Amino acid sequence: MTITRRELLRRASILGATSLIPSFSACTPEPGGGAGETGETGETGETGETGGDDGLPTYEWEGELGPESIFAHGVASGDPLSDSVILWTRVSPAVDEAVELFFEMAVDPEFQLRVAADWIAPTDTERDYTSKIDVDSLEPGSTYYYRFYAQGRVSPIGRTRTAPSGAVDHLRFAVCSCSSWAHGYFHVYDEIGGRADIDAVLQLGDYIYEFADGEYGDLRQLDPSHACVTLDDYRRRYRMYRTSPGLQHAHRQHPFIVTWDDHEIANDGWRDGAANHDEADQGPWAERRAAATQAYFEWLPLREGVPGRVYRELSYGDLAHVIVLDTRYEGRDQQINLFDNPDPLTAITDPNRQMLGAEQEAWLFERLGSSTAKWKLLAQQVMLGQTILQAGQDGEPNRPLFADPWDGYDGARRRLYGYLRDNAIDNLVVLTGDVHSSFAVELTENPLEGYDPATGEGSVAVEFVTPGVTSPGLGLDSGSLATLQMVNPHWRWTEVLRKGYLTLDVKPDRVQSDWWLFGAGQVSKPAFSGGVHGGSWQVFDGDPVLVEANEPAPGKQDPPPLAP
Repeated sequence: MTITRRELLRRASILGATSLIPSFSACTPEPGGGAGETGETGETGETGETGGDDGLPTYEWEGELGPESIFAHGVASGDPLSDSVILWTRVSPAVDEAVELFFEMAVDPEFQLRVAADWIAPTDTERDYTSKIDVDSLEPGSTYYYRFYAQGRVSPIGRTRTAPSGAVDHLRFAVCSCSSWAHGYFHVYDEIGGRADIDAVLQLGDYIYEFADGEYGDLRQLDPSHACVTLDDYRRRYRMYRTSPGLQHAHRQHPFIVTWDDHEIANDGWRDGAANHDEADQGPWAERRAAATQAYFEWLPLREGVPGRVYRELSYGDLAHVIVLDTRYEGRDQQINLFDNPDPLTAITDPNRQMLGAEQEAWLFERLGSSTAKWKLLAQQVMLGQTILQAGQDGEPNRPLFADPWDGYDGARRRLYGYLRDNAIDNLVVLTGDVHSSFAVELTENPLEGYDPATGEGSVAVEFVTPGVTSPGLGLDSGSLATLQMVNPHWRWTEVLRKGYLTLDVKPDRVQSDWWLFGAGQVSKPAFSGGVHGGSWQVFDGDPVLVEANEPAPGKQDPPPLAP
C-alpha cells in the first residue's frame, strides 16, 4: 500500500487538519558499524579445485575462468525446515550460455567439516541465471556454511540455520518489510546481517517496488527507469536490488522466510487487478501478474510447491508455529474506495467480502486449530488491527483511515476473531508490515465497544507492526497522532516517522518485540549508521494483553560466528 499526498490530504480534511501530510524531517544519525551501501558486493574468488577426504564430490575446473563478477548478486538461503533449507545464487556469465554450478556445505566456515557437496543442474536465461537447491538430511537447529562454484570461481560464503525440532526454549527472528530503492539505502538489512543470534528473517513483503523513476521517491535511480510490467522489467529490478551490499549481507548471514505484498506486482493489488495497472497501456493483468510471479520465485529463496502460492507453514519445534499468509493476491476482493463509494461502510462490512479467499481461510483456521506449538506466529502483510478515522455514530460502523488493510474486509476479520474465540485459540502473535510505521496493537472486534484499554479485556490476540526499511511512514505530527489515538485505544504504542525493523524474542513464557529505528537522514546517506532502540512490548503465555518492557530482550549467548 502506497499513500499519496492527495490521499492524506483527503483524510486530513476529515480530521480538520492538514498535519496528516507526511513530514520527512531528518533525525540525528546514530553511530554504527556496518559495511554501508558503498562497499563491494558479490566478491568472487578464483579456485581450481575443492574438497577433501570426506568422500563427498569435489569441484575441479580446467576451462577458461569466468568473469570475476560471476557471483555479483551474492548468495541466499530460505524456508528452513528441521532437516532442510533452500540455497540460492545467481551467476552472471560473460556470454549467454548454460552454466553448471557446484555447491558445498559445512558445519564450519573453513569447510573442513563438509556435510554436503554436489553438482547442480545447469542454469540459463530461462531462469535468469538463478539457481536454487533444497539441501536435505540436515540436523535440526544447526548452523551451516555454504558456497557455490561456477566457471572456476567461488561465491561469497553464506551462513544458514535449520529450524529446531522437539523442545525449544529460545528463538529470535528479525522482522522487516517495505524497501523502496528510490527512498534510500538499505542499512536496516545491513544491521540485521550483523546480528549473529537471529534464527531467521521474516520479510513481510514489498521486497521491491514496481514504480518508474520519480513516481515514488527520487533519491536513487531505478533500473528499468519505467514501471515494471514485463518479465524482463521485473528481473532487471531484482538484479538492481540485489546489488545492495546491505541486502546481500542479510541474505548471506540468515535464512529468509518471505511473503509478498502488493509492490512485487503493482500498488494496491488484489486478486484480479491493481490500482497501479492500466490494461490499455500495460496489457492484460494476468500476463503482468504471471511475469512478476515468475521473477519473484526466481529471485527469492522460497520453496516452489503449488505454482504462484506463497502461503505456507514452518515449524520451530514445540515453541513456535510460523504461519505465512497471502493477504494480497491469493483470494482478495477488490478494495472499496472510501470516497467514491456511495455507501462505503456497508461495503467494507459485507460479510461475504474475502481477504484470503475461501480455500486459504479454511487452511488458516485448520492450522490454527491443530497447532500444538506454544506460540502461533502469523506472518502477513497488512494491518489486522483497526485504524479508525472516525467513531461510528448511532450504531453505524467505525470509519477506517484506509480500506486496503483488513479494515476494508471487516467480515473476514470478524470470522478470524470469531474462530479464535470459539475455539479458545490462544498465544497468537500477528506480524505485519505494509504501513511503513511501528505499532503494538491489541486485537479486538471493536476497540470502542467491549474492550477495556486499561486492562486489555476483550483482546483476542496481539499484533506487532514493523516499519519500512526505507519507505516513508505515515508522517503524522503529534497533534494528528493524538487525535487518532483517541479513537484507537487498542494502539498501545505507535511510531510513524522513522524506518527500521523489529526483533522478535520468543520464549515459552512470553514473546517480546523490540523496535530498532533509523531516521530519514540515516537512510538517505550511503554510509552506514546503526539503528536506535525505539520501544519494547511483550505478551505473556495465555494472556493476549500487551505489557511494555523496560529494555530490549537479551540476545542468545555465544551464537555461531557469522560467515566471513
